[in-house]
Amino acid sequence: MGFGVVSLLDAAFRRAFTSAGLRPGSAAVDADTTVHFWAHRSLLLPSSTAAATTDQQRPVVVLIHGFGPGPTWQWAAQVGPLSRHFDLVVPTLLFFGASRTRAPARSEASQAAAVAALLTGGRHLPGLVGPGRPALHVVGASYGGIVAYHLTRALLQHGGGVTVGKVVLCDSDVTKGPEDDRALAARGGVEEVTELMVPADTKVMRRLTALSFHRPPKYMPECIARDLLRKSLEDRREEKIELIKGMTTAEGSQLTPLPLDVLIIWGEFDQIFPLEKAYKVKEKLGEKATVKLIPNSGHLPAQEEPKLFNPVLLEFLLQPSNSNGSATVATGVV
Repeated sequence: MGFGVVSLLDAAFRRAFTSAGLRPGSAAVDADTTVHFWAHRSLLLPSSTAAATTDQQRPVVVLIHGFGPGPTWQWAAQVGPLSRHFDLVVPTLLFFGASRTRAPARSEASQAAAVAALLTGGRHLPGLVGPGRPALHVVGASYGGIVAYHLTRALLQHGGGVTVGKVVLCDSDVTKGPEDDRALAARGGVEEVTELMVPADTKVMRRLTALSFHRPPKYMPECIARDLLRKSLEDRREEKIELIKGMTTAEGSQLTPLPLDVLIIWGEFDQIFPLEKAYKVKEKLGEKATVKLIPNSGHLPAQEEPKLFNPVLLEFLLQPSNSNGSATVATGVV
């Protein structure tokens, strides 16, 4: 039965998180908003205990997921390798899974504000990324990369002494505008991009899958497709549509370079955000941004080609920051 397959996959992905030392939690970041997250136990220690272990603290990496199934599905192949070097925080964005808000704002900036409150709101996660802690790196995929850009800007401006280290944007078109949405809708055979990104039936879900992967599954039984749609994509559908409509990229916001080393990872055959957008993002983000391509992958290289994606991500995060401010663009594949 489809129920069994989807439930087994969900259990396997959650097991990858727990095996990496991550534990689930929730925090009421304000009176209206609760954010669910996964984090290493060391980040959940009381303030006094955390202060006593300062010398043992590791840099923190925040992993931000995109549209689709939740963070355990999207980052299962990365949490193990990353956990050997970093402490991790993996938030669930608002209206995905257990994260909720009664506030009316629906934008990637409001998502970023909720994650920033989770990271710096000391009474929920004492001293998580406060002054004196090692650097915090921000990694986001697709829509999550757009949130990551806004999160980085928020932390740089109002982070309460947080040291932000590096930023990684994975197939994340922070320059996206209405014309890109219209083109994507046409590729998906729908009238509006919201119909594709928040599918209402398995027919459209299969179109989205075909666009997302360079090598999509050759066959998915209808019972499994229905169960996957019901369990992972249908929840809070109207709010997710509002998130897409409320996006402020390109025309609605001031996109400025980040004063940090930025890695732009892109699938060679991305059909959601075509490859040329990677170089437009690099142009907008400035000379400290670098593009790396993942061959034989589509919009989700972290899931489709983790053996290629993970070394690229780790090498960037582990190497010293580029002190001279220069960056090179990798025009070939990795």
